[in-house]
Amino acid sequence: MDNFVFPELKQRTVEDEITSRLRNAIIGGNFAPGSHLNETEVAKQMNVSRIPIREAIKKLEQEGLLVRHTNRRVFVVSFSAHDVKEVFSMRANLECMAFEWALPNMGVDDFVALQDLIAQQKNAIASEDYENLAGLDMQFHEFIVSKAKHSRLLKSWYEQHAQSQMLLNVRFRKMSDYTPETVVRDHIQILEAIKRSDIDAAKLLTLQISERVALECCQTLGEFLGTSEPEGGR
Repeated sequence: MDNFVFPELKQRTVEDEITSRLRNAIIGGNFAPGSHLNETEVAKQMNVSRIPIREAIKKLEQEGLLVRHTNRRVFVVSFSAHDVKEVFSMRANLECMAFEWALPNMGVDDFVALQDLIAQQKNAIASEDYENLAGLDMQFHEFIVSKAKHSRLLKSWYEQHAQSQMLLNVRFRKMSDYTPETVVRDHIQILEAIKRSDIDAAKLLTLQISERVALECCQTLGEFLGTSEPEGGR
């Protein structure tokens, strides 16, 4: 056993790459919510067998980005208005808990790091790179949650991350003349509350912002799907 050398897991690397590409395509809006994901076509385009595609689909089902119907066909998750409210209320409450745990651990270096993320967001807005902006938006919140040093909280936050980003990407694209600027404004207000160690203010801001964003996502998702409001669900 001492001389045993584990072989390189090339197949695992392929599966991870496929999962990442599919995840990015769904979050980035290449597949509309509720659309059918053709396993055979995806395998053909990526020039791989269907086996790693199936494994990637299983992972994305666990992340809540794909759903398998009783006929075994796989679809991109769709959202009702209630689903959207669930996603953002869960995220807001997790982040409110994060403030309680994170603020005592945060100092000047952390404030600088958050300010740098806000600066990057401004640059993304200037270049109209809304996909990057959505990612930077998530990084801002992820930074705060990670500072809580609460592994179960962070795990729960990651579990809702993909659906949140999917909805935010639609919102940025459909309300590009309005929503990008709100990201910077909202984050500046949250950062100021953090600097003051004002947990209550940070929590109140987060709840108010979450409620507004959920309503905007319902509106933009309905426009994206060509309906008066988002339909379907999990």
